[in-house]
Amino acid sequence: MLIWLPRSLRLEEEILWLVYQHLIAVPHLASAPMEGTKKTWQKVSGWALIIGPIQFAVATLVEGALIPGYGLITHWISDLGAPPNTAPHFAPGTSLWWVFSTSLILMSLLIFVGLIGLRPIVWSRLSGKLTIILLAVVALGAIGVAVWNEVDSLELHSISALTAFGIGWVAMVLFGVHVRGDPRWRVGWSLGSFLGGLVSLVALILYVIPTFVGRANVPSWMASIYPGGSERFIVAPLVVWLVAIGIQLARGIGEPAENSSAGTATS
Repeated sequence: MLIWLPRSLRLEEEILWLVYQHLIAVPHLASAPMEGTKKTWQKVSGWALIIGPIQFAVATLVEGALIPGYGLITHWISDLGAPPNTAPHFAPGTSLWWVFSTSLILMSLLIFVGLIGLRPIVWSRLSGKLTIILLAVVALGAIGVAVWNEVDSLELHSISALTAFGIGWVAMVLFGVHVRGDPRWRVGWSLGSFLGGLVSLVALILYVIPTFVGRANVPSWMASIYPGGSERFIVAPLVVWLVAIGIQLARGIGEPAENSSAGTATS
């Protein structure tokens, strides 16, 4: 630290060092005095991952219940964010569209906060790096879903939705690979992440097929859960998984030891 700088400049320097330490620097370069701050950030990040997905789930359920005729199975999730319209191919929309959009953006921002605390724990290996990157992409895609609604910007909305919910399963699988054999995570974490990713992938396939070939051209059981049912089964595992990771972070978990991660740095 440049201790001869004025107090205001020293404060700015400390803030920049904190950002650098959590988002850029490798964990083992962190200095001992910052350990307390890192633990605090981990808990804050954990609560962010708990609050973000839960408030989104609650907001969408409440909004859906307030819209006459809206069905969890028969309607797209994005219909909750559609403003009132007369377009023949869309739901009539709702004046509550801002509830969906606001809660989705809030969840995305809280996911970014959550990644600050998760990053030092998993960044030592390639699978962990990819998990963090993919979750950041998921959060960006979710913001796109909220900003571009299905009525006014269908193409951008569809790309954002595919980005947000189409790659979440990959992040879960990669995380399952990363924590396998890690003593800080119980065996159930690896298996649960794999199962969550598998459920989300299967639901994605069940959603994509009728989307492209038509609902009338698929088996009746597949058509019966399209679009809202299959779409929600894509999202639900990711939401539950993020909350579970948030609980783990809030409870506190140590960073990997250098000697234990050196031999598996590329896995």
